[in-house]
Amino acid sequence: MTATIGAAALAVGVVQAGPASATPRAAGDGMGWHWVQEGWKPALQGDQVLPAARYCGTFDLKLSAVSQDVRGKVLSRWDNGNPKDTYYTGPLTTRAENLTTGKAKNYDMGGDAWETDYPTGYYQTYRMIGPVGMGMPLGASKGLPPSVYVMNGYHVVQFNADDSQRTLTVSVGTETNICAAVR
Repeated sequence: MTATIGAAALAVGVVQAGPASATPRAAGDGMGWHWVQEGWKPALQGDQVLPAARYCGTFDLKLSAVSQDVRGKVLSRWDNGNPKDTYYTGPLTTRAENLTTGKAKNYDMGGDAWETDYPTGYYQTYRMIGPVGMGMPLGASKGLPPSVYVMNGYHVVQFNADDSQRTLTVSVGTETNICAAVR
């Protein structure tokens, strides 16, 4: 799963409050975590082919970065070394192509995202101030029909601990259904 961008306002609060608290804190499961002072790193978006059976129903969807300068910064880490909170920002234009018909369209997905992960490395929460891309797979998502979306505005998606279910919990803005647009 590739992360594409979410939460400038939230990240500002974390960046301002984070460094003042460098002592580990216990998470709900007893696993400790700590703030970190890490630099920005490129967060390149590679090509993805999303299977019809999980997303678009009748066709595979290919997502390719047309132009990108997305950067990510780890803000906190679990004591096991895995990232806990990561902030992403930067321009991203993605081409979405129906691999059956060849119909394609470019989308701006260069918003901001704040990803919070479980200690195991799976997503826990993905907060977005879009435009940001998000897949909602068949049989594993609640709040939107299966598809790939451009979330424009403020959105929050929660994931369960084994990454088998995701739920759209906050939607302030619009969701563009990419599968419908390139059908």
